[in-house]
Amino acid sequence: MKPGRRLAAVRQRLPDRRPRALVLVYHRVGQRNLDPWRLMVEPEIFSGHMETLARDWSPLSLAELVEGFSRRCLPEGAVAVTFDDGYADNLEVAAPILLEHGIPTTLFVATEPIDSGGSLWWDDLASLLLEPAELPTTLTLSSCEDRKWQIRPLSADQRWSAEDAPPPWEADPETRLRAFYEVWLALRALDVQTREAALQEIAEWADSTRPQSRTLLTWEQVREFASLPGFDLGAHTLTHPDLPSRSAEHARAEIARGADRLASQIGVQVEHFAYPFGSWSRSVARLVADLGFRAAYTTDGSAISWRSSPHALPRVPVEENDRGNFARMLTELSAR
Repeated sequence: MKPGRRLAAVRQRLPDRRPRALVLVYHRVGQRNLDPWRLMVEPEIFSGHMETLARDWSPLSLAELVEGFSRRCLPEGAVAVTFDDGYADNLEVAAPILLEHGIPTTLFVATEPIDSGGSLWWDDLASLLLEPAELPTTLTLSSCEDRKWQIRPLSADQRWSAEDAPPPWEADPETRLRAFYEVWLALRALDVQTREAALQEIAEWADSTRPQSRTLLTWEQVREFASLPGFDLGAHTLTHPDLPSRSAEHARAEIARGADRLASQIGVQVEHFAYPFGSWSRSVARLVADLGFRAAYTTDGSAISWRSSPHALPRVPVEENDRGNFARMLTELSAR
């Protein structure tokens, strides 16, 4: 189907038992280096993805997709593209490719990291724990109740690479990558101030410094992104916490303050919300609904059906797929 084809032009009622749409989630587009979570898509691969969507699918904005979902009337092959977090390459690298192929997109922004600049904490952790070949053998963090981790050396043939390593949660227990994952889990559970203290502890233990280069958009760039045709912004909390592990009061404040900060910067209220880490619960979804968001998104990896909750709409992470695998995966998901 031609890119840019819109809902009114291709509206089609489909049998209730079939999924109706796919929402894809990306994070970064650029050249791979240290990327344990496999969030980076190389520009050539991303361009192939967008070419496939423009040629064979019906790309919609999230607003169009949710409108069609609410009316139970969507085009065949409905798909939307989203980005999470607010990396600078979303504007510098991804945006020209999206515009070339006429693909709408929504960027979900966690606002405090944009305010503070620099990089996101999980990227700093990867740099501190996965780059050095040699580190002290035991990491002890007072910020995590003196928990200890054994840190293995990396030989020349064990250096981490995007192609060779398993995802962190599947790493062998005796590897550096597994230790990284366990430290990441511990830090994810902390509040912002305690986590910052823990990262500083790790930097001092490693006899290193946290990365200084900025990898995130500035507010000026966020506004530039939102001004592009077919581009929109969504809320992603204030500090990117794991919402289900927080109190209801804390979770509500994170959701509301993040949206308010985004609205004050771009001048319009946002209607869509994405759960940090894709982590959600029914109680958190109720908070999102109570705060007036039209829709909210997980990363559950499935297609949207008429039975989907508007405040727990699934999205599909697609970073690791080359063009052939990408097309097959979308076809399989849409047919289930």
